[in-house]
Amino acid sequence: MITNASVTIYNKVYDREEGSNKYYRTILKGVNWQDVTKVLPSDSGVISADVAEVYVPFLVDTRKRYRSPVNFASAQDKNDFFTFAPEDIVVRGEITDELIKQKDVEHLKDKYGNVRIIAIVETNDNGSPALQHWKVTAE
Repeated sequence: MITNASVTIYNKVYDREEGSNKYYRTILKGVNWQDVTKVLPSDSGVISADVAEVYVPFLVDTRKRYRSPVNFASAQDKNDFFTFAPEDIVVRGEITDELIKQKDVEHLKDKYGNVRIIAIVETNDNGSPALQHWKVTAE
């Protein structure tokens, strides 16, 4: 896979004790980020939307291990893992900002141009390890 970017994933988990969302940050080096415009037919004509398609190799450069969203949510130490789930945040680049409160998400969007919310995750696990990847579509 040809790679052109690093990304930062913020995995969102609801903390029942605190009554708010917590975000776990992971930097993934060596992904392919493509900004695309999707065009879909609708009752009123055509709708277009700008989305990011991020291709993440299974062998991505990170110190953490991947877990499915369900396994990630039940992990004791979420800082050892990452996942891809709808409503998680993906940002192009190696971002060091921590998200503590909801207003931090808005500051992140103001500070960086390529902040997207994950909508769809596809697992492509056929072929050799060099071909296996996740396709993350984010709006």
